Amino acid sequence: MEETIEKMLGIIREEAKSKEFAERYRSSEKDFVRNRKIGFSDIVNFVIGNTGMSLDFEVLKFCEGRGNVVSAAAISKARNKVSYLAFETLFRKTAKEIPATNNYKGYRLTAFDGMRGELPKTPELMAKYVVSGRDKYPQFHTVAEYDVLNCCYTDAIFEGGAADERKAVSNILNAHDYVGKEIFLLDRGFSALKLIQQIECMGKKFVIRVSKSFLREVNEFWGSNAKDSVVHVKYDKRRGRNDRALGAELPYETDLRCVKIPLSDGEIEVLITNLEEKEFSLTEIKELYNLRWKIEIGFLHLKHAIRVEEFVGIKENAIRQEFFASLMKANIMMQFVELSNDLILRKKNAKT
Repeated sequence: MEETIEKMLGIIREEAKSKEFAERYRSSEKDFVRNRKIGFSDIVNFVIGNTGMSLDFEVLKFCEGRGNVVSAAAISKARNKVSYLAFETLFRKTAKEIPATNNYKGYRLTAFDGMRGELPKTPELMAKYVVSGRDKYPQFHTVAEYDVLNCCYTDAIFEGGAADERKAVSNILNAHDYVGKEIFLLDRGFSALKLIQQIECMGKKFVIRVSKSFLREVNEFWGSNAKDSVVHVKYDKRRGRNDRALGAELPYETDLRCVKIPLSDGEIEVLITNLEEKEFSLTEIKELYNLRWKIEIGFLHLKHAIRVEEFVGIKENAIRQEFFASLMKANIMMQFVELSNDLILRKKNAKT
């Protein structure tokens, strides 16, 4: 864990002072070409180091020990010269340094989910990103990819307003480059033939909770006495006009294993998967899906520990900078948590 933390921090340090990185992500060729009070690396450090206080307090904290004082206006102006893509790139690069050490029967477990939050209440953002007339604040909507056993964000899409969550997951999958064995865990809002097809084409596995309005074949299983059964799904272009098949390449047919999970209140949930019974029992499929809830815990940490909604900037570019910096900080924080847990366990074992 110590080595991983040092690698992540090293990437941030090296890229922040890299001339090539600055040239790639500055807004104009004229930006950061002279020695100024505020350089490209200063903006990277300011954004990553902010704690969600007001801009004036963040600037005061930033100036401590620097030997020169800069104004809040100067910081804001300099931030406009740095594309948020710099922080998106740093987030993805540092996330790749976190090894998938913890797995389930050799599989990395990756969950997808969406989270909504509030943006600063400015006239510009109110005009663009108020989702409905009932909202008092403009909204953002993110869809994240999360390694649930190693507690880290591996990718995310950030949108102002409302995002199409299925499309966002599809876009994340298009950029997905983890080559090891992997199981994707998705809630019923993501049940779509296109995503199933996309995951299978990647050679990956999935466990998805579905609703009673998903596919006819799955609905027939739902109404049967079977608890664990394989159904064959076949879609031609004529049948593919419904919403669940939107975007899928047709004709398409596949086998889906369906399992029933009884809940404590007497209700029944149905999960679909392409994991075979000889490798994963019904009980293990249930356990896999339950592990998906760790992404919900990850979102709680993002909101309350990292304070992802406490934006210092008010411009879209600055907000996106802070969002991807928040994901990066969340990942680094969890590495420190894992390191602390490991040290505590070692001390405990040494005493026994």
